[in-house]
Amino acid sequence: MRRRCARALGVGLLAAAAVACAGPVAVPEQATLSGGLHFAPLVPDEADHAAADLAASALVSDPAGAADAVARIDRYDEEQEDHGEVRSGLAPAARDLVNAAQAPGRAYLDASDALLSRGDLDPAMRERLARDASSDPLARGNQHMIDAYVTSFAHAFNAVAEPVGKSIFTMTLAPVRLGASLVQYAIHLYREDSMPLQRRQALAEWKDFLARYPDAPESPAVAKKAAKAEQRWQDFQRERALDAAERAEDEGRPGAARALATRALRIAPDDDEAKEIQQRAEKELAAQREAATESIRFELPEGVPLAPAGTRELALALLAPGGDVVGAAAAIPEDSPISGEARFAEALAAARAGQEQEAEDGLARVANGDGTMARHAQVALADPIRNPWMHFEAARKRDRMHSALFVLAGPVRLPKATPDSIALWMISLPKMASSVASLPLRAIQLPWTPPPPTARTTAVQARRYLALHPQGVHAEEAREWLEDYEDDRGNHVAALRLAELREPPVQNLEPLREEAAKQTLEVARKENRLDLRAGMLDGVVQRFPETEAAGEARTLLREELAKATPQRIAIRRGFLLENPQVAGVRGLGISPSLLDGDNRNGELHPDGVALVGGRQIELSFLAASGDDDDPPERRIVQVPEAQLARVVATLEESSFRNSLLDADDPVVPNAKRDVAFERARLGLADRIDPRPKARADYTYKGMRERYGVVRGREPWLPFDLVLQGSLADLSLGAFPRWREPKKSPDAALYD
Repeated sequence: MRRRCARALGVGLLAAAAVACAGPVAVPEQATLSGGLHFAPLVPDEADHAAADLAASALVSDPAGAADAVARIDRYDEEQEDHGEVRSGLAPAARDLVNAAQAPGRAYLDASDALLSRGDLDPAMRERLARDASSDPLARGNQHMIDAYVTSFAHAFNAVAEPVGKSIFTMTLAPVRLGASLVQYAIHLYREDSMPLQRRQALAEWKDFLARYPDAPESPAVAKKAAKAEQRWQDFQRERALDAAERAEDEGRPGAARALATRALRIAPDDDEAKEIQQRAEKELAAQREAATESIRFELPEGVPLAPAGTRELALALLAPGGDVVGAAAAIPEDSPISGEARFAEALAAARAGQEQEAEDGLARVANGDGTMARHAQVALADPIRNPWMHFEAARKRDRMHSALFVLAGPVRLPKATPDSIALWMISLPKMASSVASLPLRAIQLPWTPPPPTARTTAVQARRYLALHPQGVHAEEAREWLEDYEDDRGNHVAALRLAELREPPVQNLEPLREEAAKQTLEVARKENRLDLRAGMLDGVVQRFPETEAAGEARTLLREELAKATPQRIAIRRGFLLENPQVAGVRGLGISPSLLDGDNRNGELHPDGVALVGGRQIELSFLAASGDDDDPPERRIVQVPEAQLARVVATLEESSFRNSLLDADDPVVPNAKRDVAFERARLGLADRIDPRPKARADYTYKGMRERYGVVRGREPWLPFDLVLQGSLADLSLGAFPRWREPKKSPDAALYD
């Protein structure tokens, strides 16, 4: 009923807005709210006395008294109807209270099902009872099993329907596509867990049911299903642990392999395969421990002095600030026992002096030798942090190869080294033939495509190189590549920063400065905190004063400073229209003429109303032009503490009620908003917290504003009709796709 009234009200307001003249709008000179209202106390009638007696009977477990109180409420409602009056609305709540007190456990769920058949339930109560009825663990578990069967059917159905539908215009390829799809489905079945998500959830629900209702009539049958599912779950965990242990062993991680094999043995203590993996891992770990012990053991070869000539001088040069490392290392001959250390020290000194090529060549010579420093030199060369340029070149070469592969064969991926992955890749080979035909399209498209995801690694190496060698041999090449990369992905601020560091300076940076200013302005618009947003706008003005975006930033900054308030909790006009109790006398007390759609007697702007700090409420009226897009005329009203507390209470109650009735209208958590509301309820609104981080910003929007005129609804067909085409392989087709059941909110706990 409430929704029908709201829809009728919305249609009426639209009609009134269409009839009203579009001429000048009456803007109130002074805004007023109906404040200081005093509501007379309600005098209890027979229904109220019966409700009180019912509560007392329920608390003391008096079934006879409760039944008598319910009968009195029913008689009162009948008398009201006989006299043409409104029913009390207490009958459904009274029966629900009796059910809660006298029908514990699953009996309450059955009683709630019976209560749902009544036609006089409040929408909020109906929704709550429906949720209670759906909270039965047995019903949830059975529903999860149904979802598991539907998911399996959807996979099989889609494996056949999609390739057939895509072959409408190329029926000659239908057998190939169908065969490939069926093979992919078979591989999917092979890869699929033996205990998929919905079955895990069903097992958890069955266990919960048995723990709650061990004596229920359904418990023996449920216990059998739970025991079977539990055994399947244990087998699945053992198989998963063994597979992970084998992968860890193949990847050279004996510690992880041993831990995973031990996990499998906890589930199945007699598993021979797990025991073998554990034993092999133990042997490998023992060998690693022995190698580690050997690597730190020092034995001086016979005839070699403890400190060969030049050792002391080289050590002092390395330790002393500004020491002559090159001279001390050069004094050590090649046949010295510490010649490897000397050459390594020379390479380090060359790196500190900015001689990149000399340092790299020196490390390469040491790495190719058989001395004790060879391993250290190899690590230094392979380290992407200490030697970034080599890794930058390798990453750039890989990016070029990927781009060339995309142009030649389309968006293909090389398979992993597993039999099923290789089989899937071979199945997709026929599709590449059609992808080759679209090669010219990809070649034309390539200059405008954003950088591939792999380019991030290349960019990291370029930044590392510039951090180590800002004036290095390859610094300009790295900056040029980074500038192009940042510009291609739309980060014009970073591209401008790099262009300003180029040597020689880049000419005509004005277009890049314009783009950087626009980007900074867009980021500032999205910032929620007022102080940070104002600082960012001022930064645009200061850094890019000659750009067009700087002019927009100045205007926005003036507007922000002009309307700056300690807080802004906005209630838009659409929310007020859909929740009249918030706008009415028990809430804000807004005059109905401001929401009747007639501009001639004044009308609220779509911005509506805002709690702006303290006891002040800001009302936004339509400008004289009557255009919703024009800035509103704002008026500030100060309300009493009692009215502000009433507004906050009504607003929160309406918001929570809406979230209960409509899943698309949830209560969004906001700690600062809740603090502001609590201070208003306690009468502390006038004690304003001036800290910027304490500012509360929040907006209540109506459903029509949030989703448009019509919201999307759940389709009643179990499948979607898909029209799909691709320029990459020149395919076009239409086919039904069976929808898989949606995951429950707690699905993440079982993944």
